[in-house]
Amino acid sequence: MDVAAGIGTQALPLASLGYTVVARDLSTGAISRLASEAEARGLSIESAPCDMRHVRASVTGTFDAVIAFDNSIPHLQSDSEILDVFRAFKALLRPGGVVLISVRDYEHVDRSTSHIPYGERSRGETQYRMSQHWTWLSRTHYRTTMVVEERQGADWAELVRSDAPYYAVSIGRLLTLMTEAGLDSRRVEEVGFFQPILCGRAG
Repeated sequence: MDVAAGIGTQALPLASLGYTVVARDLSTGAISRLASEAEARGLSIESAPCDMRHVRASVTGTFDAVIAFDNSIPHLQSDSEILDVFRAFKALLRPGGVVLISVRDYEHVDRSTSHIPYGERSRGETQYRMSQHWTWLSRTHYRTTMVVEERQGADWAELVRSDAPYYAVSIGRLLTLMTEAGLDSRRVEEVGFFQPILCGRAG
């Protein structure tokens, strides 16, 4: 069960490896893209738009694993919201099943950084550039603004501007909340990934 599937970064390769995958994401556009990518690859993924806070009501049955990668949990804005979601994830698990999440390590994030350029890309003859801007609202909460621009002659014209709120929750706090939700929690050290991975196992 991928509760923050986006366009299928994890769901598509998992399905290609033979896993039965159910995918949910808040974005209807992302889920539509996931569905088209799965169809193009001849993969079967049951997908639908859904907020992870309500994912329990959107499915039947239980799962061996619930995953939420790419720093999706910190979109939730408080400990109480995260705890409720972890409890809902636990309710989706079979005995011995796992919750796996990947998150930023906010204890090592430079809070003075406000602009992150992602460089330029080309599609055919058209050039694009992307950047992200961070606005810290407090020590623990910030907003990101993703901007996509298109080159038009000598200038750049803005095409997309998208805002998203984040809670800079620490890894230690997330592990504590997993434990409070009834999961045996730990940081996964034995595999490499671009973000820390946390695991919560159901008894």
